[in-house]
Amino acid sequence: MIVQETRIKSSSGHQAVSRHVLSGAKNEAIRLISGSDYLLKDWMKEARREGVRYGLRHIAFNPSGVMTDQQLSDFAGDICRELGADSNRTTFVIHQKDGKTHGHLLLPEWQEDHVLSSKFTWQRLEKIARLEELRLGHTLVPGRHDRAIANALREAGNSEAADKVAALVPEDNSARPVSAYTSQARRMTERQGF
Repeated sequence: MIVQETRIKSSSGHQAVSRHVLSGAKNEAIRLISGSDYLLKDWMKEARREGVRYGLRHIAFNPSGVMTDQQLSDFAGDICRELGADSNRTTFVIHQKDGKTHGHLLLPEWQEDHVLSSKFTWQRLEKIARLEELRLGHTLVPGRHDRAIANALREAGNSEAADKVAALVPEDNSARPVSAYTSQARRMTERQGF
C-alpha cells in the first residue's frame, strides 16, 4: 500500500484539497464517509486562530490489492491512532478509479488541545501500511524505511512481521525505492493534460 502525506498550510486555505477530494472529476465514484467541506474550512480557521502553521493534513492511501470500504475505514482509524488524532474529527473520502478504490483522510492539525504529531510520520505511516498488507495478505510494497520499520516491529515483539518486512530491504543501499516524481509534479502534469 502506498501512503502519501501532505501538510497544508493554514495560509493556503482548504479549497484546493476540498475540490480534489470531494469532487475529483477523474473518479468513477466518490463516497464521503465522514466530514465535509464546511469542516475543512472550519479546521483551517481554528488553525489560524491558534497560530498553527499547518491547518490540515491530507493522507492518501492506495492499496495494491482490493479493500472494502470498511477495511479502508479501519485503516483510516489506524492512522488516527498512530498520529494521536481524534477519529471523530476527520473528513474521509473513498475514491473509485479504474475499478479500484483508494482513500483520502483529512485531519485537522489542531486537535482541540495539541498539534498532530509530525515526528517520523513517513516511517510511521509506512509501518502501519506494511502491517495492513500483512493482515490482509496483500503483496508487501517495498518502502524507503523498511529497515527502520523492521527494527520497530522487532522491538514491539512482532518478530514474524519484522522478518517479512526485513526481507524487503535491499542488500545494496543505493537500490532503495525512490519516488519517480512528487505528488505535486504529478498534479501539475495532470493539469497540463499529460
